[in-house]
Amino acid sequence: MTWNWNSVRHWTWLRYVVAFLAVAVAALLRIKLLGSLDQRAPWLTFYPAVMIAALYGGLAAGLLATVLCCLTIFYLWPLFGPLPFIKDSADWLGMAVFFLNCIMISAVAEAMRRAQVRAKVAREQAEAANQAKSVFLSSMSHELRTPLNAILGFSSLMRNEAGLSDEQRHTLGIINRSGEHLLSLINDVLDMSKIEAGHALIEAVPLNLGEMVADITGLMRPRAAEQGLQLDLDPASDFPPYIRADAVKLRQVLVNLVGNAVKYTLQGTVTLRLNLQPVGASGQPLLVIEVADTGIGIPAADQERIFAPFVQLHAVTTQKGTGLGLAITRQHVELMGGRISVQSSPDKGSLFRVELPVEVATPAELPATRVEQLRVIGLAEGQPVHRVLIVEDQVENWLLLRRLLEGAGFEVQVAENGAAGVERFQAWRPHFIWMDIRMPLLDGMEATRQIRALPGGKEVKIAAITASVYREERDAVMAAGMDDFVRKPFQPAEIFDCLARHLGVQYRYAAAPLATGAAPEPPVPAQALAALPADLRRALVSALISLDGEQISRSIGPIAALDPALGKQLAQQAGHLQYSALLQAAQAAEEATT
Repeated sequence: MTWNWNSVRHWTWLRYVVAFLAVAVAALLRIKLLGSLDQRAPWLTFYPAVMIAALYGGLAAGLLATVLCCLTIFYLWPLFGPLPFIKDSADWLGMAVFFLNCIMISAVAEAMRRAQVRAKVAREQAEAANQAKSVFLSSMSHELRTPLNAILGFSSLMRNEAGLSDEQRHTLGIINRSGEHLLSLINDVLDMSKIEAGHALIEAVPLNLGEMVADITGLMRPRAAEQGLQLDLDPASDFPPYIRADAVKLRQVLVNLVGNAVKYTLQGTVTLRLNLQPVGASGQPLLVIEVADTGIGIPAADQERIFAPFVQLHAVTTQKGTGLGLAITRQHVELMGGRISVQSSPDKGSLFRVELPVEVATPAELPATRVEQLRVIGLAEGQPVHRVLIVEDQVENWLLLRRLLEGAGFEVQVAENGAAGVERFQAWRPHFIWMDIRMPLLDGMEATRQIRALPGGKEVKIAAITASVYREERDAVMAAGMDDFVRKPFQPAEIFDCLARHLGVQYRYAAAPLATGAAPEPPVPAQALAALPADLRRALVSALISLDGEQISRSIGPIAALDPALGKQLAQQAGHLQYSALLQAAQAAEEATT
């Protein structure tokens, strides 16, 4: 803590002045207002003066006021009345008691003052530590996620190259999965730190709950199958397909609960169940999520501990983690206004139950459904060539981004810092700029401001590309004049989607990772489904609502027998878990025929 010596000396001088003035005011009150008391009870008149001086200035000021009071009573008694205050042993005893009491009052006041100073210093130190932690996490986020961007990006690119042996492809898969696991551990730690620092916010948006559930079960089912487990969505589940909630946090809650159940279940089943209770205590409908397993269970004494950070109770699984999954899950659930509980017995499995207040949404509130993009292999025919500038100081990151973009048919140049980026913009006039935020000489935000001030700078599209995880930085970069924001490590689809949004480009896709590939199948038109017999159409709608993959496949079978082309198209979209798009088309067809 930095002290201003002049301020300290000024405060020391001022507290003695306050002590003197408090005694003087007490004496005047005794003379003017309480003069009729004569020599009686002089000490009671001066106690408030000592207390005021001690509370303001601590021990020294209190002692000074005490001494001044005693001297005033001993030497200046003629001002108060015709008789002296000290005339026998009883008066001397009263003076001694007054003196001792005032010393104790001053000591207590000094202790209070010191406690207040310590509390203030501790609060300032805690705020400084919290700020330092935020700066550290922001820096470490950048330092950890930046190399991970290169590891994940290049390993994914190499896996898609022709000529690799199965062993090489398997090795690259291990590298990629290990990188993804490391990223998930980093994200867990950063998520918990954001929650503790108060950076976690709730962003309720309309979302397709049915599609989210299908996506998560599809993601977890191969992992469960590897362990010989069965992962099911309870057919008795009855929940609205569209709700308004925080999509990111809700998805993480589901992934953490289902993932933990799979991790700690050695045999048997994991069941996900969702239902909607009409109205909860908050006045909103409650989405009830239950994840039941036949796993190793949790002793009653540990059922509260499992929600604490960095706690892992079991060593029976080879799958390791940070021990933050359930802690983050509970924090997210509570941030969304819900609660989480667990029922479990050792060797009999566990049941995790989440109750979340949500709002039911309609399909019209959702953003337009985008058909899942496959791997981009180039620009579509007739597309103009666009110039893209990469402003990035990390060589491995701009190499990855340049390889992605040049492989798709963009013209690319690189500037290795913000100042070089401003110069390259003036010389080359790109249509789009990928701008890193942290760079030497000139950071990305200042470089963006300078570019926007140049001729043509307002027309160029600029997207931030950063390893930061904090919302505040996104707000700051958007305020600096950028058009979009992508976090590292990025997926190739995120890069191409961003370019498509701002430049209007269209792509050619690979039908499979190593195929020459044509464009993906277009969405199923409602008119084609409207031509089907009503019973087949209704069976398809019912299967899609259930999110049961086997039931959906069975409902598509009779359609394929009747119309092979339509059946193939339905099977392909179902294989890509595009249940929402299929359901919307089927419901539109149903409405058109009624």
